[in-house]
Amino acid sequence: MKSSRLLLTLMVAASLLLTALGAPVLAQGQTGPGLVVFASNRSGNYEIYVLDPATGLTTQLTNNPANDIDPQWSPDGTQIAFASDRAGDYELYVMKPDGSDVKQLTNNEAQDVLPRWQPDGTDIVYVSDVNGQWDLYDIDANTGIVRQLTNDPADERGPLMAQGGGGVGPGPGGPAVVTAVPTQALLPDGVVNSAQLNVRANPGTGAQILTSIPRDTPLTILGRYPDNSWLQVQTPNNVVGWVSAALVTININLANVPVVNAQFIAPPPTSTPTPAATPLPASGANLVAGIVVFDPSQPTCQQTFTVGFDVANLGTQPTAASGTVSLVDIHAADGTQQGSTLGGFPILQPGQTFRVNMPLTISTWYNEQHNITLVIDPGNQIPETTKSDNVRTVSYTLAKGGCP
Repeated sequence: MKSSRLLLTLMVAASLLLTALGAPVLAQGQTGPGLVVFASNRSGNYEIYVLDPATGLTTQLTNNPANDIDPQWSPDGTQIAFASDRAGDYELYVMKPDGSDVKQLTNNEAQDVLPRWQPDGTDIVYVSDVNGQWDLYDIDANTGIVRQLTNDPADERGPLMAQGGGGVGPGPGGPAVVTAVPTQALLPDGVVNSAQLNVRANPGTGAQILTSIPRDTPLTILGRYPDNSWLQVQTPNNVVGWVSAALVTININLANVPVVNAQFIAPPPTSTPTPAATPLPASGANLVAGIVVFDPSQPTCQQTFTVGFDVANLGTQPTAASGTVSLVDIHAADGTQQGSTLGGFPILQPGQTFRVNMPLTISTWYNEQHNITLVIDPGNQIPETTKSDNVRTVSYTLAKGGCP
């Protein structure tokens, strides 16, 4: 008994010593005492605290008039993810274990709540109503790239937060780790129905070919492009890539498959190539194309809708100047342009995201697929570390509305 007490005393002392030296302390686990992170309104509004269960000592990490809720340790204990309405609505943030170096991850006019770190220590699954309904999303804490995981009319927040009319507020609940639910069907998710099928790195016939597989090859379907024209699949030899849905016999309900907002790679144009542009000066800025949101969510013929496009600077330096975004609407069936516009964004600091809102009216080819391609800095005026992540393509079907 004495030896057990002595061991516990030594473990507590070691934990407190590491805290004093600034080393990360993990949340409770099977290896010994740690710090408990929680939200409390003991100061009048919800702030985030850590509690040492061995000593009872509580330390306040945040202190502002907003509500800071839903804290969770990263797997390695070096960061805490949380939600806060300090920007006017609930967005996601991360901070160090001592409350310093707060970084905003999301920036939109929706409610983003319930962050849950995934085992890789990089991805955070959360719940958002950015598309008008409560769905699951995944954000890369390093790059800020967002991927939609569910797309259905159900409420994905969990019963505790969904009580009382569906409002957002401090409270527990929500997803912890997203895992695939194994299908009980005897048939594979999909089967190749063409003589040969190319598996590509991205949706679109212009994307890199990873491998080719023959007819009757079974496929596991992991995700889908928003218009269901392309599927993210896993082959029997564990290659993960994209295939055309038209060349696959599908045995499952695609409505239950997560939407993946991957970049669409169109085939290269056949026009005469132009000389390479003069390289821009070196810069630590890096503009990255983020999520695209329609308002209203269903574009309708002859009715103006707004295309919201998140532009993020994920580099280490501010952009050298403000910039522009080009938008082009293409009729998918014949590749003809149906509309275009430009938007602008200010100088962006490192880690800052700005939503560019561009009004658009399309009056042709209703009840058919349209592809919208958005390009950050199309004139190549802003020096960056890379330009390869400046393009985003999304698809939609134009509703008829009042068009003849």
